Amino acid sequence: MEQVRLSSVTLDDVKNYIRVTDNDDDKLITDIMSAATGYMLSYTALTADEIDEFPEMVIALKCLCADMYDVRTAAVSSEKENPIVRNILNMHRKNLVV
Repeated sequence: MEQVRLSSVTLDDVKNYIRVTDNDDDKLITDIMSAATGYMLSYTALTADEIDEFPEMVIALKCLCADMYDVRTAAVSSEKENPIVRNILNMHRKNLVV
């Protein structure tokens, strides 16, 4: 079985995860995916190639996208950060500055 990579996550993958069946919010979801990926890269200080090595980053991305979609924002608020996402990102974090 081939390892799932963050870079292989598609719009349809995220839409399926957040249970969106129409195409009305495709632009918003694409923007959210980009913001979530940027957040993950910045938070961990990993490169795009490095983050691809950890399959658990896929679920972190999907969780972040779901949270951002539910509250219609493209930013992560630290007081509302998903604990699953935080734990996954902290496992691989190179940037230890809080």
